[in-house]
Amino acid sequence: MATLLELTSQGDVGTISDESQLAKVKLMTPQQLYELWERQPWQSQAIDLAKDVADWAALSEEERAEIVWLMSSFFLGEERVTVELLPFAIAAPTHEAKVFLTTQISDEAKHTVFWNGFYREVFGVEADGLGEMIDKQRYVVNKDWETLFDGILHECAEDLRKDPSDFPKLVRGITVYMIVIEGMLALTAARFMIKSMRERGWFPGFTAGFTAVNRDESRHVGFGVKFLADAIKADQANARVVEDTLKECLAVAPLVFVPPWVDDPYNFQTPFYHSSEIFEYAAKSLSKKLAAMGLDPAMLATA
Repeated sequence: MATLLELTSQGDVGTISDESQLAKVKLMTPQQLYELWERQPWQSQAIDLAKDVADWAALSEEERAEIVWLMSSFFLGEERVTVELLPFAIAAPTHEAKVFLTTQISDEAKHTVFWNGFYREVFGVEADGLGEMIDKQRYVVNKDWETLFDGILHECAEDLRKDPSDFPKLVRGITVYMIVIEGMLALTAARFMIKSMRERGWFPGFTAGFTAVNRDESRHVGFGVKFLADAIKADQANARVVEDTLKECLAVAPLVFVPPWVDDPYNFQTPFYHSSEIFEYAAKSLSKKLAAMGLDPAMLATA
């Protein structure tokens, strides 16, 4: 029987090519995910970025602008999920889940530090502290990014902060955070970016660090899929919470991928992907996660 441990080298449940195997996947428990976290350490400050600096200097101004937009959306996203996660850990129903989520807070903070170091060393951006660096990148995000991160995700965190005992709110928050933001958006975009960089020989330091980032994200998504699978099995009312949350998020989430310079938000090219391939991959990845939770992916047709 396949385990999520075996799948983390590929990404997550969404990377399974044979969908008939989804029913056989044994999702890892929070305790197993914690143990995996201990076995997968990396240091954000130990990555050699010398070649990345040279690669950046060789790019055109247009290429630089496009790459900064794509990367800054990730950078700001990491900062947002870092600061919003604590109420999730407080609301987690078991000590094992709480322990794992504290490792995720640490991961997200490390990811933010990784991006900060890359911007300083490779992009040459100067800032008086992490807060100023983040503020300097806020101009890049579109309205849909703001709706999802500053609106929906923040609301989930606030609801849990006010009442950590509200389990349906935790189900909603896990769906937004681990399934939509990390599982559908982040791992999808990262897949295309890493693949393109490796093919071109661009930014080897960044690629190594970003690969480690996404190994972390795969654990987080694994937690979310397992948590929701168990919640749905325990009470079908939680399936309706997931479905309603997806309908809310999917109105804006795919448009987070859309750069500001394009004319058609459903037909555009970036340095790393074309809109058609990333939208298709994101939808398939999400449908596989739903199947692994025990839900019918057909619900996405009405979302």
